[in-house]
Amino acid sequence: MAQETQDSIQGFEYDWLACDQEGFVGFFSTAGGGYAPDEFLQDVHAHDQAISVIRSMAPCTEPVPEPGQLSEPGDPWQQMAARGLYAFDSSFHGGLYQLTAAPTDPVRLSDLPEAAARVAGQLVYRGLRFSALKSISEDLLRARPGQPLP
Repeated sequence: MAQETQDSIQGFEYDWLACDQEGFVGFFSTAGGGYAPDEFLQDVHAHDQAISVIRSMAPCTEPVPEPGQLSEPGDPWQQMAARGLYAFDSSFHGGLYQLTAAPTDPVRLSDLPEAAARVAGQLVYRGLRFSALKSISEDLLRARPGQPLP
């Protein structure tokens, strides 16, 4: 599959996975305008497959919708939070990724099936803690992520 670019995904919804410095996993939806890291753009299909694996998992915790965010039971962000991931959404116009739903009991990379962990572990933000963030700027995401977790 050909590598995507920021321009080629503009206007289309894409989802990707990453880890924070503590090994917790985040789910990010571009909403057609949000920043997407180069590591994701190199293999969009791998992220799609990993997300499908996670969606096939049984819910393991309660999702906590973020006050003021448009999130309803059964939406992708609640589904991911119910599987232990921090769920962030951007805007069609770009800008910040906003926390949409958080897990009551978050999962670490090592808790995911190997196929999903391998993909999420390729994008590690050593300077971020998803549990402490309500939003993440494009500048923070553009900062070079750390090395993949073992």
